[in-house]
Amino acid sequence: MSINYHAYQNRGFAFSTFEEIEKQWTGRFALFNPERIAGILDLPYDENFLYIRYFGEEYRLNLRLGRIEKKSGEPYIPEVDPDRVPLEEGWHGKLLANEAMAIYHILFYTVDNPVLSGNLVQNASLDPRHVRHPQEDVLFNDFLKHFPKGTSALRAACEAAGGQALDSKADLCFIFHPFPQIPMQLNYWEADEDFPAQVKVLVDEKITDYVHVETTGCMVSDLFERIICAKIKNNHVF
Repeated sequence: MSINYHAYQNRGFAFSTFEEIEKQWTGRFALFNPERIAGILDLPYDENFLYIRYFGEEYRLNLRLGRIEKKSGEPYIPEVDPDRVPLEEGWHGKLLANEAMAIYHILFYTVDNPVLSGNLVQNASLDPRHVRHPQEDVLFNDFLKHFPKGTSALRAACEAAGGQALDSKADLCFIFHPFPQIPMQLNYWEADEDFPAQVKVLVDEKITDYVHVETTGCMVSDLFERIICAKIKNNHVF
């Protein structure tokens, strides 16, 4: 199965659902020394936490426990969110699988001197399995179902989700940064009499200087979710 299919399967699932994987990654980062990765990625840290932003939101790695925690502007109400693990004021440990893996991966896989090429490619093309056996992409097809009216709703949602519009041959083109060092470009073409609507997400061909190939599916899925949520908040009608 493709990297995008795995990310699609995992969306909406709490990271704690995958107990063995969670144990593996918290174990890798328990008693973690943040000095190296903080220097490479320019991340603030103190004796207890390493801080990082993902799609503009604040997270931190608990250096003693190896656990990623998320800052939330919403108050903790046990009756409303009984599964959320409250920590100190404003932080909690309830992460979704894709966001947790994306953050662990950039901390684990970033090389000593990461350098992007500037050449953008479709994220699935980095996966040899997809190249050998191309298949229908359920992650992208599901995303397009949320924007049947095309350009107008998608443009507003991309802007609300923090995207920056770019000039392009596509009908819409937006750049996003899941992490400050990693750009992702969304291109969209409206349907016409010959072709259905199409969306592509491009990443740098050397993105694996920062993350694993599988991570790109997690980031694309999280990008799509943020755009869809922005559309709903903007009250755009399906």
